[in-house]
Amino acid sequence: MKRILFLIASFIFAVASFAQAMSASQVMDSAAKKIRSMKSVSATYDMTVDSEHMSGTLVMSADKFHLSSDQIMAWYDGKTQWSYSADTNEVNIIEPTPEELVAINPFVIISSFKKSYKPVLLKSESGTYKIRLTPISPKGAQITEAVITLNAKSFLPSYISITLDSGNKLNIKVKSIKTGVNYPHSTFVFNKKMLPKAEIVDLR
Repeated sequence: MKRILFLIASFIFAVASFAQAMSASQVMDSAAKKIRSMKSVSATYDMTVDSEHMSGTLVMSADKFHLSSDQIMAWYDGKTQWSYSADTNEVNIIEPTPEELVAINPFVIISSFKKSYKPVLLKSESGTYKIRLTPISPKGAQITEAVITLNAKSFLPSYISITLDSGNKLNIKVKSIKTGVNYPHSTFVFNKKMLPKAEIVDLR
């Protein structure tokens, strides 16, 4: 009888603990930890910037990433970023600021939120967490707000909306995510042989 009562009490305690709402910081910490712990994340997405639409693929490994779409491509090896625009046929080379990284790869805001943003938990649909991020230092911030929707089980993003200081909005719908693939370092470095006719513009 004592054993049965103990099991019931343990079950009630577990349910009560699970039911306790996580704070916004705890949710974001879990999401950041999840992304940092993975060998890689490969995501397909749809992005809307104002009235323009773009689909693409993003591959991340630690602090490196490669983005590919019809209009733009980008490579980041942890220090240097190469960005190709089909409109201009140029490859711009920079050493990006944290906000510049977020503008090209919105997933970065999850892993680096603690340094620059205050999180607030918003009302969300069942099975998700919705977090609003606002800059700790609003003055001069290029990103005035980000709203991230995370899967409550995996802590991976399903939707990211970013508002820039210009008033423009980036809305990213994540269609699929794969994890755990080992990508070589060359995946995240621009190779001129891929775009031999592109003009290289070094802005470092």
